[in-house]
Amino acid sequence: MRSIDFRVPLLAGTAILLLAFSQAKAATAPVAEASSQVVLADEGAQKSDAQAEMLAMSDNFSDPRMQDGVANMVERMTNSMLDLPIGKFVAAIEQSVPGANKGKKRFRSNDTVADLAGRDADRLPGQLASGSRQMMGMMSGFAAAFATMIPEFEKLGKDMENSFADLEDARRKGD
Repeated sequence: MRSIDFRVPLLAGTAILLLAFSQAKAATAPVAEASSQVVLADEGAQKSDAQAEMLAMSDNFSDPRMQDGVANMVERMTNSMLDLPIGKFVAAIEQSVPGANKGKKRFRSNDTVADLAGRDADRLPGQLASGSRQMMGMMSGFAAAFATMIPEFEKLGKDMENSFADLEDARRKGD
């Protein structure tokens, strides 16, 4: 039984999301500043802007260079985390909560996260890098699909707003 099965996609997904949103925010900051000075004449332009942003995000996620960059970052971060010494942390926990590690494995002061992970630790960075590429491919598809659904979400929002207004009117007439 492998104990890292759920952590691999979780870590890769978290790293990708953090990178994706930090890149999207940095890329759209000049656009946001410029658009705040312009008054849009019709709602159609806003809808196409939202769809264009989602489609651009989809393109970024499917770009092999972006995927390789993220995979490289994830692999390096994982290697760094695996080299993190934890023996001193375990010792501090044992001192603060006596008996917390009773009957469990004892750690040396120079043990690392890789020592905890066991023999699969050497493969973990590569698995996470590969998983990050797959995750970005999936996120590209989700962003493209979401872009096509934006007009329907906006229509749904307007319908709900009208329904709530109708309910409020009916409540007032009933009082």
